[in-house]
Amino acid sequence: MIDFWKRKPLVWALGGMGLLLLALLGWEWVQFEAAVWQADVGGVPIVERLTLDPVGNTLAIVALVSMVCVVLLTVYRLNKEVTIPVSGWWMIPLLALLGLVIMLYLSSIPETTICYPSGACQVIQQSEYGEILNVPVGIWGALGYFAILVTWSASLIGSSRLLQIVPWALLALTLLGVLFSLYFTFLEPFVIGATCPWCLTSAILMTILFWLSAETVQSLRLENAIYG
Repeated sequence: MIDFWKRKPLVWALGGMGLLLLALLGWEWVQFEAAVWQADVGGVPIVERLTLDPVGNTLAIVALVSMVCVVLLTVYRLNKEVTIPVSGWWMIPLLALLGLVIMLYLSSIPETTICYPSGACQVIQQSEYGEILNVPVGIWGALGYFAILVTWSASLIGSSRLLQIVPWALLALTLLGVLFSLYFTFLEPFVIGATCPWCLTSAILMTILFWLSAETVQSLRLENAIYG
C-alpha cells in the first residue's frame, strides 16, 4: 500500500489536496449550519431543505453514498500489488464526451428547460454555488471532461512513453473530478435543498470515469509486472 503511493507522488499530492479542500469546505458547511440555527439569523433548517425537493434530494443522497463506496473500492483495488483489471479503455472517451455535452448544455442555457423530476436545475444555476470565480460550474465541468478527452487522445499517438503516462494522468484528472462531484452532490440536498438531475448524472459519469481510469492503471501495472 505505502509502496504504491510512494511510487506515484502526483496522485498522492492531488488526493491530499482534494481531501484538504473537502475538509475546508466541510468546515465552511458546519459554520453555515451554525449560522442557520442562531437566533435572528435567516436560513432554512436542514430538515426543511431536504424536503424542498424530496425526490431529487433522496436520489442525490443515494448517489452520494454510492459514489463514496465506489471511490473506496477503487482505492482498495489500487492498493493491491496487481489485480486483474476490467477492460473499459474505449468507454472512457464515450463517457467523457457525454459528460462534456451535459456540461455545455447546462452552461449554455441559463434556465435549463429540460429538468426532471423536480425542475430544480434553475434553483442550482441561480444559487451562489452556480459559479466558481464568476465562471459557471458547467464551464468548469466542461473543461474537466475536455481535459480527459485530450489526455485519452494522446494515447493514440502510439508513443511508448505516453502510454506509460496517460493512465496516471487520467487517474489524476478523474480523481479531481470525482472529489468536486462529491462536494457538489453533497451541497445539493444538504445546503441548497434542490437537486439538478443533469449535475447528478455528471457526478455519476465522473465516478465511473475514475473507476475506469484506475482500471487502466491496473492494466499498466499488470503489463509491467509481466513484461518488466
